[in-house]
Amino acid sequence: MNTQRASRYSIIRPAERFIPALYLAVAMVVCSLMPFASPAAWGGELQDDSRVWGAALARGNFGYVSPDHKRWLWWMEGQLRARDCCSSDIALDQSLIRPGIGYAITDQSTVWMGYARVTNYLDGQGGEIAENRMWEQYMWSGSTPFGAFTFRPRLEQRWQANGSDTGSRFRQFLKFSWPISFLQGTDFVVWDEVFVNLYDTDWGPRLQTHLGFDQNRGFVGIGYRFSPEIKTEIGYMNQYIQTHSAANDRVNHILSAWLFIDLYKK
Repeated sequence: MNTQRASRYSIIRPAERFIPALYLAVAMVVCSLMPFASPAAWGGELQDDSRVWGAALARGNFGYVSPDHKRWLWWMEGQLRARDCCSSDIALDQSLIRPGIGYAITDQSTVWMGYARVTNYLDGQGGEIAENRMWEQYMWSGSTPFGAFTFRPRLEQRWQANGSDTGSRFRQFLKFSWPISFLQGTDFVVWDEVFVNLYDTDWGPRLQTHLGFDQNRGFVGIGYRFSPEIKTEIGYMNQYIQTHSAANDRVNHILSAWLFIDLYKK
């Protein structure tokens, strides 16, 4: 009897310690989405859609080439995004390939730059629009009393095939991951990323509306680490998009799945 009681308490106590982190995560997501969730706040109705996004990100350093190159980093990312996922009209919406190189300033701080190739598949019109990007970012990742925290501002320069102007966009990303102590290898994950356009273009962004705001993405889900090198994160993403046109703004309800592969040479 005593053994069973001790076993039950050993599960309950870690769960109780996890509850404050869970409350903080929910509050963070709700607060981040409130400005974008109300049609009345923007003076119109919202379009909405259900979508599926799949992504894989591999990162590592060049320590395999030489021990002197451990601070030089590489990044390779690929994404596929589908629209109308809950109907017979499901179709590929966008694909993305994003390679980059970086440098580790410290064990927590890194700087990066790279290129991205994005293909947008037109809905109901056939054809596609290609986009090329250059991107630069700073990233800080480390531990806090609440769990792992990532801070990542990113700047993008964008060129689309249906226009001649250069677009520039700022992205701010914040992420918390809390270990779930009673589920080994599992994390509770929450993050938010806001996008702001910095220049007008002849192919999309207009700063006269919403003060340059482009979109907001908020995510809540579960992460599971299969090994020190491989982790997955699966959950719900809410994407609010300012359409930059006469059309109503959009909310996408997204099933998001990420695969992370870390190949750092110690």
